[in-house]
Amino acid sequence: MTGGKFDLERIGGRAALAALIDEVLEAGQDALALYRGGAANRTKRKPDRSPVTEADQAVERRLRRFLVERYPDAAFLGEETGASGPDGSGLRWVVDPIDGTRAFIRGIPTWSILLGLEADGEPVVGIAYMPAADDLFVATRGRGAFCNGRPLRVSSVESLEDCVVSHGALSQFTDMSRGEWLPRLARATYTQRGFADFDGYRQLVLGRVDAMIDPGVAPWDVCAAAVIVREAGGRFTNVEGEESIHGGTCFVASNGGVHDALLGLLSGEPEPG
Repeated sequence: MTGGKFDLERIGGRAALAALIDEVLEAGQDALALYRGGAANRTKRKPDRSPVTEADQAVERRLRRFLVERYPDAAFLGEETGASGPDGSGLRWVVDPIDGTRAFIRGIPTWSILLGLEADGEPVVGIAYMPAADDLFVATRGRGAFCNGRPLRVSSVESLEDCVVSHGALSQFTDMSRGEWLPRLARATYTQRGFADFDGYRQLVLGRVDAMIDPGVAPWDVCAAAVIVREAGGRFTNVEGEESIHGGTCFVASNGGVHDALLGLLSGEPEPG
């Protein structure tokens, strides 16, 4: 990581950031309207068998159109439409239109709309909106992280035996051949709770849990979260300890105090005690 404040003038200043936030909020209302109109009952399956709804597609179309019109020199990466656009500016927008489609389908209010920005390969802006809960998370590198306008700060827990760990679906672990992590986490940490998708990171930056383990995910799942976690005082790395959202598909976020011990535990080092 290069560190330092991200220069907001690269995207048009504070007014441009406010416009981005407004667009995400409006896209969230579109998604809610689609849900109320029965979009969950018209779910389809992608080639990898993961679900996709009209809301996923509509939100990504809306955000992509907005971003391409305002930032024609920036690249774009979205879960539904993939990578596109030039990259001459060093900027790339990263979108997960409905993070937690399975939750959306079942009416669980933990799904979110994620918009991240990479500058020269590093996540620098993160916006996460949870429409059903009406929670808005915003962070910019070097400028702090906020939920509904209030500053965020991770917990101060420093030992694994006191650590509360968040995780997503158990199949995320087994599908990635990481099933052995589950009993190790169960033995070495205080307790574990299933908060999937961005909701796990939400619990971390609100100080309710001390770490989030997230295997089997892609850059659009974690770009916004990486900025929000870091700006709330936490750490975000892949399981090898690299501070990248592209180096692998298994990620660990924490309050920082338990991070190295948690990486050691997952790597197979002897368990504490």
